[in-house]
Amino acid sequence: MSKSYRDQFKEESARRRRRQQKQIAAVIILIGVLVSGALWYLEGLSKERQATQQTMQTQTATPTEQPKQEVKPEKPASEPAKEEQKQPAAAKTVYTILIDKSDYKLYVLKDNEVVKQWGVAVGAKPGQKQRAGDMTTPTGKFEVDEILDASYWTHDFGDGKGEIKGAYGPKFISLVTGWDGIGIHGTHAPESIGTMASEGCVRMRNDELLELLPYVQVGSKVTIRE
Repeated sequence: MSKSYRDQFKEESARRRRRQQKQIAAVIILIGVLVSGALWYLEGLSKERQATQQTMQTQTATPTEQPKQEVKPEKPASEPAKEEQKQPAAAKTVYTILIDKSDYKLYVLKDNEVVKQWGVAVGAKPGQKQRAGDMTTPTGKFEVDEILDASYWTHDFGDGKGEIKGAYGPKFISLVTGWDGIGIHGTHAPESIGTMASEGCVRMRNDELLELLPYVQVGSKVTIRE
């Protein structure tokens, strides 16, 4: 039996969490190795310093006559260089996303000014989402929580065509909406853009979805309005 896109979404999220856990474990092990090496180095350095001090004490106990040297007046210490004024790091540009269901558009905003826009497809039914599977796109203010590889996902739209490969395009930008599996993604049917056609997600043409990605990151704010 084929997996639903929600199952595929959950599996991809679980795989990502496992990768993150393995990376964290590797970092902890690396830190342990580095700390052990640093302690070993410091211990050797301490022993070397003690040996040097003992040698100096022995030489001081049996001094040899040193030739007299002319004492020169000390030169005034040079004025310390003024510390360069540190420039504040440039703030990373923050973009927000606005999706207007009524005109089937996705806008990229910077300081409330539109910098990019593309056409989209939205839920097959209008209005606010009331329940899972009601074919509506929720409205409100949301946030991106994951950007997933959807290139291998499949979906059966129940139209008699069976499993469709590439149904979600190259990426799935997951949104925290209170509903499972709602996001922005590509499509195998670019002719649906500009219509009410999806099961609740926001569709884009695959090439335009890739153009959107540089403006989106985990934590990006997304507003969807009717």
